[in-house]
Amino acid sequence: MYKFRRRVFVGGRGMDFWFGLTSKSRDHHFNFTLYLLTEGPDATLNHAQRLRSGIHSKSEAERIAEQHARDLFQALLERKKDWGTETPAPEQQ
Repeated sequence: MYKFRRRVFVGGRGMDFWFGLTSKSRDHHFNFTLYLLTEGPDATLNHAQRLRSGIHSKSEAERIAEQHARDLFQALLERKKDWGTETPAPEQQ
C-alpha cells in the first residue's frame, strides 16, 4: 500500500490526513482504491477505511483524497463551532 499525507487548511487552521492507495492492473489498465488511515502509517492500531475504488489514475486518487480531507475538516470545524453555541441543559431538581 502506498501511503501519503496531505495537510489541509480551512479557515486559517490546518490538519494532517493520512491516506493509503492500492492498485490492481489488468491488461495495462489500472484500478486504484483509496483508503483513509485512522492513524499515522506506523501506528499499531491503524485502520484503513475504504473511501472509493475504481479510480483510474494516481493523480485523480490524490485529488479525491485532498477534496475528501477538506470536506471532512470543514465538517469537523462546523461541528466544533456548534458545540460551543449549545445552551446548557436546565438543572434537574
